[in-house]
Amino acid sequence: MIPVNNYLILGAILFGFGLIGIMMNRRNIILLLVCIELMLLAVNTNFIAFSHYYNEISGQVFVFFILT
Repeated sequence: MIPVNNYLILGAILFGFGLIGIMMNRRNIILLLVCIELMLLAVNTNFIAFSHYYNEISGQVFVFFILT
Protein backbone atom coordinates (compact mmCIF):
# COMPACT_ATOMS: atom_id res chain seq x y z
CA MET A 1 0.00 0.00 0.00
CA ILE A 2 1.33 3.42 -0.99
CA PRO A 3 1.23 6.03 1.81
CA VAL A 4 -0.90 9.16 1.43
CA ASN A 5 2.19 11.38 1.67
CA ASN A 6 3.45 10.10 -1.67
CA TYR A 7 0.18 11.06 -3.36
CA LEU A 8 0.27 14.49 -1.76
CA ILE A 9 3.84 15.06 -2.90
CA LEU A 10 2.90 13.99 -6.43
CA GLY A 11 -0.07 16.37 -6.36
CA ALA A 12 2.12 19.24 -5.17
CA ILE A 13 4.67 18.58 -7.91
CA LEU A 14 1.98 18.46 -10.61
CA PHE A 15 0.38 21.64 -9.26
CA GLY A 16 3.77 23.36 -9.23
CA PHE A 17 4.43 22.37 -12.85
CA GLY A 18 1.06 23.77 -13.85
CA LEU A 19 1.68 27.00 -11.97
CA ILE A 20 5.13 27.42 -13.49
CA GLY A 21 3.70 26.75 -16.94
CA ILE A 22 1.06 29.44 -16.46
CA MET A 23 3.62 31.98 -15.29
CA MET A 24 6.12 31.24 -18.06
CA ASN A 25 3.76 31.26 -21.03
CA ARG A 26 0.79 33.62 -21.09
CA ARG A 27 0.49 34.12 -24.85
CA ASN A 28 -0.42 30.64 -26.03
CA ILE A 29 -4.00 29.87 -24.98
CA ILE A 30 -3.71 26.14 -25.69
CA LEU A 31 -0.68 25.76 -23.41
CA LEU A 32 -2.44 27.86 -20.79
CA LEU A 33 -5.42 25.50 -20.83
CA VAL A 34 -3.13 22.46 -20.61
CA CYS A 35 -1.44 23.96 -17.53
CA ILE A 36 -4.80 24.64 -15.91
CA GLU A 37 -5.83 21.05 -16.63
CA LEU A 38 -2.58 19.86 -15.03
CA MET A 39 -3.40 21.86 -11.90
CA LEU A 40 -6.89 20.35 -11.80
CA LEU A 41 -5.35 16.90 -12.17
CA ALA A 42 -3.18 17.60 -9.12
CA VAL A 43 -6.22 18.61 -7.09
CA ASN A 44 -8.08 15.51 -8.27
CA THR A 45 -5.16 13.33 -7.19
CA ASN A 46 -5.35 14.81 -3.70
CA PHE A 47 -9.13 14.32 -3.57
CA ILE A 48 -8.76 10.66 -4.53
CA ALA A 49 -5.91 10.09 -2.05
CA PHE A 50 -7.88 11.57 0.85
CA SER A 51 -11.03 9.75 -0.25
CA HIS A 52 -9.19 6.43 -0.18
CA TYR A 53 -7.44 7.24 3.11
CA TYR A 54 -10.63 8.18 4.98
CA ASN A 55 -12.84 5.58 3.22
CA GLU A 56 -15.24 8.30 2.05
CA ILE A 57 -16.92 8.48 -1.34
CA SER A 58 -17.30 12.29 -1.34
CA GLY A 59 -13.79 12.92 -2.72
CA GLN A 60 -14.51 10.69 -5.68
CA VAL A 61 -17.78 12.52 -6.30
CA PHE A 62 -15.92 15.86 -6.33
CA VAL A 63 -13.47 14.45 -8.87
CA PHE A 64 -16.37 13.33 -11.05
CA PHE A 65 -17.82 16.84 -11.07
CA ILE A 66 -14.43 18.46 -11.73
CA LEU A 67 -13.78 16.19 -14.70
CA THR A 68 -17.19 16.79 -16.21
